[in-house]
Amino acid sequence: MISLFGKSAELQLEKDVSTRYLPVVIAAMIFLAALAIGGLFSLHNAIGNWSETLTGNLTVEIAYDPAADLDKKVAEAVKLLSETPGVTSARAIGKEETHALLAPFLGKNAALDELPVPRLIEVIIEEGNAVDLRALNEKLAGAVPGASLDIHRPWLNKMVTLGHSVQLLAAAIMLLIGVVTVIIVIFAVRTGLVMHAEVIQVLHLIGAHDKYIAEQFQNYFSRLSFLGALPGLVVAVIVMFIFNFLVGSLESSMLPPLTLEPAGIVALLLLPFLIALLTRFTVRLVVMRSLARMM
Repeated sequence: MISLFGKSAELQLEKDVSTRYLPVVIAAMIFLAALAIGGLFSLHNAIGNWSETLTGNLTVEIAYDPAADLDKKVAEAVKLLSETPGVTSARAIGKEETHALLAPFLGKNAALDELPVPRLIEVIIEEGNAVDLRALNEKLAGAVPGASLDIHRPWLNKMVTLGHSVQLLAAAIMLLIGVVTVIIVIFAVRTGLVMHAEVIQVLHLIGAHDKYIAEQFQNYFSRLSFLGALPGLVVAVIVMFIFNFLVGSLESSMLPPLTLEPAGIVALLLLPFLIALLTRFTVRLVVMRSLARMM
């Protein structure tokens, strides 16, 4: 009985020079797949956060006017919005908070006090309440000159569309990695079959079944794939930590960190086992078909 990762006693596939670099190739494939998975789950989390943050959240912008009393305009706009049916709350955003919002774009050390920064008001709409935003915008502009309502929806829709497009691209990359891995394994297995054709013929003569021979190839190549996948996964995780560190150390950055929810962590941990199973299935299919033609 040959164990899952047991050695191939009769064929001695461990001595094949042709498969020496297969673990390196598998490690590179797993490295790319792990990064794709990290980006996929991180982007999914980012899209969820954007939707949760901006759904039912509006912003009123009061244009900068050095000749006007902006504090008075803000107070009038907050009062009007608070009295509007369907509006849960209206809160004026202070200068320090506005500067904090602009810091990722302009930098923390930018002279924001010298810039014509508009005043902002955060508006929360009651959940399930259909407010006529166009009428509210016209009413607000008439009562407070220079005030305009930003509903975020067009921007959010574009970001969500972009996020889904990138997710599809990441999924396509993972599919391509799987196809390339299968092709590499097929060539390696066929090379091994050619190199050990004489030994296989002898095993057939003494009564060895095709399944027994295929199992030796399966175990050997599964072991190579698994052992190659481990360092690839470790390097990918290290790169993710380095990326998050660099993003966090930047003074101004719009790049989201690579964050994984439990499902993403499980997907990463399963990669070595999945690649080993994929290799095992591919090897069995190739070997059984090749041995059937050799008989």
